[in-house]
Amino acid sequence: MSTSRMLRGSLPALVLACALASPARALPFIGGGGGKVTVTIAADANSNNCGSGTASALKVRVFAVADEAAIRTVLNNKGLAWSKQVEAAGANIVGKPVEDFIAPGTSKTIVVARDAKATVIVVEGNYCKKTGADWYYVHPAKQKKLKLTSGATGFKLTTGK
Repeated sequence: MSTSRMLRGSLPALVLACALASPARALPFIGGGGGKVTVTIAADANSNNCGSGTASALKVRVFAVADEAAIRTVLNNKGLAWSKQVEAAGANIVGKPVEDFIAPGTSKTIVVARDAKATVIVVEGNYCKKTGADWYYVHPAKQKKLKLTSGATGFKLTTGK
């Protein structure tokens, strides 16, 4: 048997041995690794009522993010307007954010592509009352489904399955 044939035959075993010896380099992705995340939001009859008792349609935004800590800093910046948050997050957002409206008493399903760089999926609602509200939800990108309920002042996890 020639040396080149022997090397070609042992190449798969060599690659496997190197991968097992250094798993951090063998798995370069840190997030979801492709596919889709399905986000379903059900709006209660009193969704986004601003404390007035009259519900309003809620504008939602869903997007994938590479760095969870960095996006939480942006989301928790109370002085930053809704329209400027995506711009402030910049390169940390992976892919294109999806925006839609959800009327009270209805539900909406939004499908987001999972990028290999994404670590979390962010769902944020432009609630009229932000003080004391749970107006955003951060979801691990590895999980394929997310169900939320939109109440008067924020999101509640319905189920993660």
